[in-house]
Amino acid sequence: MELRKTSLVMLLGVTLFSSCKKEKGDVIARIDGTEITSQEIELQIPEGFKGDPNVRNEVFKQYLEEVLLYKAALDEGILKNEDLQAHLKVTEVKVVSQYFINEKFGNIEIPEQLLNEEFANSKPYFEKKIDLVILYYIDSTKTPYYRTLLMQPYAAIVSEINKLDPREVQLAPLSENLGVVYYSYGKELFDVISNLKIGEISNPVSLPSSGYYALIKVLNISKEEVGEEEVVDFLRRVLIATRQNNIRDSIISSLQAKYKVSEVTGK
Repeated sequence: MELRKTSLVMLLGVTLFSSCKKEKGDVIARIDGTEITSQEIELQIPEGFKGDPNVRNEVFKQYLEEVLLYKAALDEGILKNEDLQAHLKVTEVKVVSQYFINEKFGNIEIPEQLLNEEFANSKPYFEKKIDLVILYYIDSTKTPYYRTLLMQPYAAIVSEINKLDPREVQLAPLSENLGVVYYSYGKELFDVISNLKIGEISNPVSLPSSGYYALIKVLNISKEEVGEEEVVDFLRRVLIATRQNNIRDSIISSLQAKYKVSEVTGK
């Protein structure tokens, strides 16, 4: 099996694009004085397809058409549109802030000793696969009803949930390596899941950040063989993502002290 490329809770720290510095690039086309460079094309080619001339040509063709539309829009004064200005501001803020934080990350290296210790401590987790369903709900007074519902076969559970308001209750099936569960959902939720037997339903788990409660039912537990190299590679990515998140949190804290933040109310 192939372990997930990044832990779910680490996704906030994953970069949107590479922050490595590149030359401006050669001018490969002009449209009435507007230059298109090779760098602009390279930035749009997905990883894994950088050397594919067919993909590059398709990206170039599409971008050429977009530049034509862009110039036509400017000629018609579309930048006066307030919704578009707000959209452009949001896009600029997100791209520039992500690029800024990527620059601060630098090249993070995980010491082999730390990696080996993490592997030794978590290796047993990666030897099992768990199939379960998580029922998320808002109204805690309905816990007894949802617990009774989870005692039914999976198909019956899905059928009943589909009849309910998705804003009030949702069902999430999960089939995952137990090690990935540990690093994706945190130790507290991992302890709840790993201590359940097949067919057993957890006590309600409060999720303060979302306002939901959760009931968890284990459907199956099986052995799973994962190569040591694959586990170590997964752990390296998780530890790098953790350090990136710590760096980001530290920068945000210092900026909150540096810049005054105030909300305008009554609007």
